Amino acid sequence: MSWFKRKSVQDERIVNLKNQIAKEAWVLTLMICSISVIVKTFFFMEKQSVWVELAILIVTSIYSMIRSVRSGVYSDEVEVHDQTHRFSMTKKQLMIGLASGLFLALFFGFRSAYLFADGDGALQVKYFLSVFAASLIMYIPFFVILTAVSHLVMNQLSKRRSDRDLDDSDLIE
Repeated sequence: MSWFKRKSVQDERIVNLKNQIAKEAWVLTLMICSISVIVKTFFFMEKQSVWVELAILIVTSIYSMIRSVRSGVYSDEVEVHDQTHRFSMTKKQLMIGLASGLFLALFFGFRSAYLFADGDGALQVKYFLSVFAASLIMYIPFFVILTAVSHLVMNQLSKRRSDRDLDDSDLIE
């Protein structure tokens, strides 16, 4: 919203520091909301509502994703990342999807063994293995597709935006 801003010269160092502070505040907000969801879900006996925290987590993530793609920054970040890191961003997204699916399968396996097996060791193992296997089958493909496909789509859209901006700047010159 630049309706009320005056055009003034700004020190690049100050702008970068303000951006860093905003990024740190965003990460802090996400951490606080995540901790709140975990605490309300697992440590309170009566069910607490976590809808507000989940809405904050989802809306801020989607907003930052859309802004970075629409500005063309996402593809530039991916390009810089791929040049400076051992694993490409696509491989990292695949690994994140695999790890997320595995973590969720482990979580549901342990949870079902703890809640529903009534202390019987053999039954706990049976519940854990059956829920773990079913969760692996469901959640690993879901998270791999979610992370990898969304990364590829966002990267392509961001590249188009960057190319369009470059073409527009060539026309001006």
